[in-house]
Formats: sequence, C-alpha cells, structure tokens
Amino acid sequence: MVEAVDMLAHELRLHHAPTADHSHRLAEHARRLAEALRLDAVECVEAELVAVLHDVGKLAVDPFILDWPGPLDERQRERLRRHTIEGEEMLAAIAGLEHLAGAVRATHEAWDGSGYPDGLRGDQIPLTARIVSVVDAYDAMTSQRAYRRPLTRREALSRLRAGAGRQFDPRVVGCLLGIV
Repeated sequence: MVEAVDMLAHELRLHHAPTADHSHRLAEHARRLAEALRLDAVECVEAELVAVLHDVGKLAVDPFILDWPGPLDERQRERLRRHTIEGEEMLAAIAGLEHLAGAVRATHEAWDGSGYPDGLRGDQIPLTARIVSVVDAYDAMTSQRAYRRPLTRREALSRLRAGAGRQFDPRVVGCLLGIV
C-alpha cells in the first residue's frame, strides 16, 4: 500500500508539482485534525492518505488547466471537476487502496449538498472526506495561486467559520479552529 501511495504521489509531482506539494501539506494537517477529533489510529492514517491522494485524479487533467490564470470556462470547470471521479477510479483499481476511493471521490462534496460530484450532504459524506475538505480549503486560501494572492490566516479562518454548516461540517471546522 505504501509503495502504491508513493508511486501515485511521485507521478502527481511529475505531472504538476504544485498539486503534489499541496497534497503533502494537507496530509499532516488532516492527520492532526483527525487526532484532535479523537478518531482511532486507523481512521487517522486514512485521513492522512485521503489527503495525499485527494487530487490524484488531476493526473488526467492537462496542467494547462491546472495553471490557468483566471476564471475557468464551463468546459474547463467540468473537466477539472471530473478529477474526483477519476481519482476514485484510479484508487478502486489498486489493491490496498480501493477502500479510500469513495472518500477521495467525496472530498469536494459540501455539508449542505451543494458540492460535487454526487451532491452528498451531511453525514452521507465520509468523515475523512469532510476532514480533507476543510484542510484543503484552508490550505488553498492561504497559499499563492496562479489567479490570486494568499489570504491571511485570520481571513481564511473567518471564511471557514462562515462556511461551517453550509460548505463544511461544523464540527470539523470547530475542531480546526481549536488547533490552528
């Protein structure tokens, strides 16, 4: 299993280094958040692995789209959104990682059902995916992007707080606010 994760992480680094860097930053945060939520050891490791692999489906997305400097058009946005499904399909085909496939697919679902790809809501979303969603958003907001400057830590936390109960699991956001 570790070899498969390392191989996928390496392929993602070759394909798009900023995405790989982002995924590795999330791994530590997701594990710490899972521990703060008092999940068992296996669930903590799974949260870490889902974080590392949450964007593996971007291997199927042209880096040109990943580095696009402005708003994506509808076709580009749909192409990018398919990365959750493609990530699930990749993991489902790898022995030892198939149990992570559903959580990877669900990392862009929203607490209120407005996310993608399936419109899952609340507890229908695997807890590891809810954890990764929160740390993903925090890292995305506080990191430099091709299309915008990073937000301050205070502004990012304010936006997470505002999104609790809509985009994010309020319990997971509350826990993150307690440890950041």
